Amino acid sequence: MPSYQSMTRRQREWYDRVKNVSGWLQLDNQDIHCDDAEAIVEALRVNKSVTAVILYHNWIRAVGAQSIAEFLKEDTTLTYFSLWSNQIGDVGAQAIAEALKVSKTRAALDLHGNSIGDAGAHAIAEALKVNTTLTNLDLADNQIGDAGALAIADALKVNTTLIGLGLTGNFFTDVGVTAVTQTGNTTCRFRDPCRLEAGLERQRVPSAAELAQIAARAAANAQPLNLATEVDQLRFWFAAKDQTIAAKEQELAGKNEEIAAKEQKLAAKDQELKSALDRIALLERNQPTVGSTLSFEGPIPQVPLATLVTATNNFAADSLLGEGAFGRVHGASLPGPRVAIKKLSAASPAEFKSELDSLSKFRHPNIITILSYAEEGDTRCLVYEFMPNGAVRDRLNRTNDTPSLTWSQRHRIAADVARGMHYVQTAFPDHALFHLDLKTDNVLLDAYFNAKVSDFGLVRAAQHLDEKSYIRTDNVQGSAPYMCPEFFEEGRMTIKTDVYAFGMILLELVTAEKPGTKLKSKARKAAKSQKPLEMLDSTLKPAQAELQSVCKVVTLALECLEESADERPAFGCLLVSLDS
Repeated sequence: MPSYQSMTRRQREWYDRVKNVSGWLQLDNQDIHCDDAEAIVEALRVNKSVTAVILYHNWIRAVGAQSIAEFLKEDTTLTYFSLWSNQIGDVGAQAIAEALKVSKTRAALDLHGNSIGDAGAHAIAEALKVNTTLTNLDLADNQIGDAGALAIADALKVNTTLIGLGLTGNFFTDVGVTAVTQTGNTTCRFRDPCRLEAGLERQRVPSAAELAQIAARAAANAQPLNLATEVDQLRFWFAAKDQTIAAKEQELAGKNEEIAAKEQKLAAKDQELKSALDRIALLERNQPTVGSTLSFEGPIPQVPLATLVTATNNFAADSLLGEGAFGRVHGASLPGPRVAIKKLSAASPAEFKSELDSLSKFRHPNIITILSYAEEGDTRCLVYEFMPNGAVRDRLNRTNDTPSLTWSQRHRIAADVARGMHYVQTAFPDHALFHLDLKTDNVLLDAYFNAKVSDFGLVRAAQHLDEKSYIRTDNVQGSAPYMCPEFFEEGRMTIKTDVYAFGMILLELVTAEKPGTKLKSKARKAAKSQKPLEMLDSTLKPAQAELQSVCKVVTLALECLEESADERPAFGCLLVSLDS
């Protein structure tokens, strides 16, 4: 967990907001991400007056759930925790299950509306077999099938603590329904799992006779029972479920609100692009920007070369950020935020036009944003948004003693690249686009370690290209370690050509090693011997729950590196796997 000094500004704001709260901490629809969750957990560690936490409709996901789970293992004050609708899958559920095994105070846990499948349900079921404090659990509207239902049913045969269990809206067949309804457990009440399409239903309030039976069973087990406390816990649960029901009804009444919540992250990226447009307006007018509303339509603005010469002190060595295949990149401070200026070599006019044309059409959070360009005689420059954390390859090499990337950051980089390349290939319905130089040197990181694909100087286009079609070129360019066999040997390009390069990037993220046939061979041997974790970068210390993600990325990498293009997955499929 981060110390207060090492937190980002946003994390410190969340920490300060939470540390003095008492009673209920309600943070629904706050665009909370996994990094924010770490700060909130740190605040709860020192704040012992919070008894319930509500985190409806946020973006906690697996990494955030793992941070919360570590906190729940040691917490002794919270009785209710809601993570409803937070895109938590099996990895996050498994971490939470480990916390339930040792939890001593948790009375109610809400995991409604996530993406928990059979693996997560199995882990939770194993926790229920040993947990003696949890009285109410909501797993409704997840992705649990019959295998998960059977595991839960086995747990209910031995668990005598649960009195409320939500299972509606999962993927049970008659097999799963029969299993959970015929366990012989007379303590637990749950909504009918047969009604998969039903809305939320209020659980029936236990009668006085049922409460008396609970008291009798507790007495028989020599366990003291405070009936008033049991009733208070039930009322507490019903109050929480009332809020859940109201929120669900609102969601069903208007899907637009759900879409808006899920697109908040993209809206933040849109704001970043709008700021870039403001900088363009500033260059054109040479005066302070006020309320610029420039459109993305139309050509990229041209600026005088003299402006860039002055900003870089005539492209001096002390402004140099790096050097690529087509020129050098310099950092500069024009009016407004810092920018990166790529000065192309005089011998590459075709690449200049290709990159300019390509980037003028691309507007996506995971594609580098071009702000303007300059062209005078043989001198050509492109002005991009500045990426303060540099190239992924430099971060893997730990250039200038930079800290090692965490596994969470590496996994997000992989998903960001897949998202950007999926956009590149699908942005224009009448033709496909090829990057042809996709590599970790050309994947850049912004201040928050969001990844953006850059260097589109080799982009090619082909009309009406499907997965079986290809085009051929006699001018094979790019970086050899990332080239698929059919492109390297025959100049044949398909929509799976860049997928091969992406597979090499995935192996680099796992191992931090240099790309090439040696790395691919090493990965295949590790996978064949079922020891992919032996390849892991020695600087990585992933949590136990993250190891499954590492193995999954190695598997995806080898699928991308298949010799036959037909056997490689499309970027859309890769994105689904990495985001799940």
